[in-house]
Amino acid sequence: MPVRVLATGAFCVAAVCQVSSAAAAPLVLSGSLSGSYADLSTPGGDSSIWGGVGRANLAILDPGPNVQVNVADAEFNFPKSSLVSNANLWGYGGDVYWRDYAGAFGASVATLRFPDSHTSQSLSYGLFGEAYFFRSITLRLKGGAVTNNASAYYGDAGIAVYPVRNIALDADVDYAKVQHGGPELRDVKVSAEYLPVPKIPVSVNVGYTYEKLSQISGHVNVFSAGITVYFGGEGVDGSLRDRQRNGPITWDGTPASLIGLGL
Repeated sequence: MPVRVLATGAFCVAAVCQVSSAAAAPLVLSGSLSGSYADLSTPGGDSSIWGGVGRANLAILDPGPNVQVNVADAEFNFPKSSLVSNANLWGYGGDVYWRDYAGAFGASVATLRFPDSHTSQSLSYGLFGEAYFFRSITLRLKGGAVTNNASAYYGDAGIAVYPVRNIALDADVDYAKVQHGGPELRDVKVSAEYLPVPKIPVSVNVGYTYEKLSQISGHVNVFSAGITVYFGGEGVDGSLRDRQRNGPITWDGTPASLIGLGL
């Protein structure tokens, strides 16, 4: 359940923050806990996803190398008329990357697993990067693969714009293809995140994703909403922009919509 992830993540973040207080500079620890809800509208009916993500990031040097640990949980609820039963997905992994004033780039690896299935564990790995243009624009690229009984490859591009320091407007495009003539995915996502009070690092977000899967007619509409609590990584002024550029990185790993390909 997402509650388990949030509780586990809170314990991990609190523990590493206590360790960091005794460590000599320049080690800097930060983290975030996120909870979300998504409503999926497909030609075959509606379904929903409850999710939780915890991240803990260690900046070994600033600027310099970073190490990050991620854990996630998602609960898929399908309509009763569907032949597919509800499912719970666990994911855990990490990133190693370099970050400085110009951006960040590195590698990620993760394991995705449905606990109720004996054959549905996947390995995800890839490269990612962000480029910081001025103080108001971040450009993003990533690509990688997911392996299970079959393999899929993905590539993604995105942009984040900060019209003011506590609002982030994101737009992403994803493409994924299962090898040997398997299905493919194309999607476009737009979202907005708002941090009302910088001294209280809790943000809210809403988003919309248009997905096109080659194995179904029509398309999928995904409406989502969520909340994120930030720990550390406040940068100069504790704004949303500074926390996203100094705290745990979120532009890493497999795009969430790739689960729609059955991996």
